[in-house]
Amino acid sequence: MYLKAILIAVALTYATGMQQPSAGEENGNQTLFWHQTFDDYSPSTPGWKRINERRFKQIAASDIDDESRWEAYSSTLHSAMSKNFTEYGWSLTKAPQSITDKLKKRLDAGLKKRNEQVGVEGTFFIPDDEENAEILQELLPLHEAWSGVKLVPQNSYGLRVYRGNITLAMHVDESATHVISSILHVGHGEDDEPWALVIEDFHGNTNEVFLESGDMLFYESSKCVHGRPKMFNGDYYSSLFTHYSPVTDWHGHQEWTQEYVPDSYEERQEKEAGDSSEDLIFDDYALIEPSCAHGWCGYRDSVKWHGPAPGYGKVLTGDGKVRDLNDIPSENSFRRMRTMGSTRIEKDCVVSEMDYF
Repeated sequence: MYLKAILIAVALTYATGMQQPSAGEENGNQTLFWHQTFDDYSPSTPGWKRINERRFKQIAASDIDDESRWEAYSSTLHSAMSKNFTEYGWSLTKAPQSITDKLKKRLDAGLKKRNEQVGVEGTFFIPDDEENAEILQELLPLHEAWSGVKLVPQNSYGLRVYRGNITLAMHVDESATHVISSILHVGHGEDDEPWALVIEDFHGNTNEVFLESGDMLFYESSKCVHGRPKMFNGDYYSSLFTHYSPVTDWHGHQEWTQEYVPDSYEERQEKEAGDSSEDLIFDDYALIEPSCAHGWCGYRDSVKWHGPAPGYGKVLTGDGKVRDLNDIPSENSFRRMRTMGSTRIEKDCVVSEMDYF
């Protein structure tokens, strides 16, 4: 059973800089592929247009039930056309060492009691809600510096521990709350096979990112399709997940994406002549291409990135360049906060153990 994430298409208004799709004839529902200009996509890069138009065609031709096809259209519309905040949609950095050290202690303690842990199909949690909330607040300025937008802390969960023989299907996250996110990798077994996060970027590339302890991956998790489709072959793999949304009225948007689901979505479309795209299965939240190795065709020409990440305050992203994060706290300030105790947690900072990853 795959872990579930709710896919909600959230409308974005001009107040957030969202581009409304060009509807074509009668809201675009007279034809299957109604968005034919670069301006309909955010960002409007050829690679982003290419992978999303391929996905729309796969959805139209997929042999799935009506509800699943509607959800697939809706979530893909949000992914393709909602506002992006960064050039590539992901970057790799180093987490503050004091936070990593604290999480390592929790992981070590939890692993000693692993046989007592209750989990779901190869995973279990080593929770500490208070500490997670503190970290969510402490990491806020780093996520704001990376995304270039003021953010509201939404939730932080973990430590999540994955055990052997598990896969995480490709998916996008909850679009209302999981907008700017990060994965802070705490640790994995010494002899484990590397287990990459696979993520599509805004230039149409499929990236495999191999994280080391203390590495933190920023990503736009409700836009960039991501997962770990390859089977994990190892003892354990543990991370902390944090999620934020823009301060602007992100929750008040109308769900306009649903209006652009074709009226004919219930009708399965035959592939066009010359269309060589592989079949796509949309199973609840999961995107699976069963004819390709590990259920994802992007592996065929993926770009591989290996940690350890650049030092604190620096980010590596899809063009291979390392850049500075500006206007962030010094790394020593995190050590002082840890020494002084809990940071102040805002009332709207919600911590939950949710089935996102």
